[in-house]
Amino acid sequence: MKYLSLLIAFMSITVISQAKIWRINNNAGVVADFTTFHAAVNSASVLAGDSLYFEPSATDYATNSMTLNKRLIVIGPGYFLDPANASIPGNAGLQVATKDARIPFIRMSSGANGSKFLGITLSGSVYVTGISNVSFEKCFFAGGLYFEDGACTAITVRKCYLSGTSISASGTATLSNFVCENSIFNNNGYINLTILTGSDNIVRNNSVINGGNAFTLVNTYFANNIIGAWSQCDLTNCTIKNNLFQANQTLPGTATNNLVNQDMATIYTGTGSFDARCMLKTGSPAIGAGLTVGAVTNPDCGAFGGTDPYKLSGIPNIPSIYSLTVPTSIPSGSATMNITFSTRNNN
Repeated sequence: MKYLSLLIAFMSITVISQAKIWRINNNAGVVADFTTFHAAVNSASVLAGDSLYFEPSATDYATNSMTLNKRLIVIGPGYFLDPANASIPGNAGLQVATKDARIPFIRMSSGANGSKFLGITLSGSVYVTGISNVSFEKCFFAGGLYFEDGACTAITVRKCYLSGTSISASGTATLSNFVCENSIFNNNGYINLTILTGSDNIVRNNSVINGGNAFTLVNTYFANNIIGAWSQCDLTNCTIKNNLFQANQTLPGTATNNLVNQDMATIYTGTGSFDARCMLKTGSPAIGAGLTVGAVTNPDCGAFGGTDPYKLSGIPNIPSIYSLTVPTSIPSGSATMNITFSTRNNN
């Protein structure tokens, strides 16, 4: 755990001075501000706009099924960090830490408007009611994102990884200004949102791999996606451009530059960590097949294309330590020790 204090020091560089940084760690023998998400959120000392830094742990950070009702910035170390893990292969050389930071089931109310989640593993479901301006970036969704009730707006899912779960809705929820970009949906991960209203919903540059259910969307700009699902997408009143579909997708006459009946084995590398498997294979038909995004002309389709591509392992855009050498012992009488570490800014 020696590297954790160094990591916090580097993280502090990027935080607005008026907001406070809180250290969350539930590892035995580590002194931190809090050991659970529940305790941090319910503390009167933690104010709206503060940042919670969750450090790597093998144990979930308990929430007690709480409702998040204040604006917070929640930051973790990323995921798929252990290249030696045969069952969940990770990416090498990105973090010294080999564990992620996991938050189980939570609910979010309007008091959480403006919150941000970055580099955290959401191991349980996230249920939201009437929230706005909430972003999930470089997060691992293992339990899904569900809109329950109320009018929600400006919810962003960007550069995230969803496995075996969905972004969907129930109850009386409505949703506008929804954006999902440069994210990966694996193992039957999908979006099912028939509650979308307005004209500013965007689903762009996402990658689906090993999909059973495809996407169900209305009123959405749908472009530059790779849909590696066996079933067809249901896209109602959508602008559909420059997508690749594994299925024999039926498309309206207004759809342009889409490819159907695509063999995913010719598109994805299919090797390496779970997220690296969605990188494009040499000669992939998705290379340069996307509709222009911003200043990027003819970008690649899928999560690794566009102006702000997916980043392996969801590494946050804050300084991190990716290499560390610490002596196993200090000679008797020595007042110092040499520590060697390497950092990057991850911007």
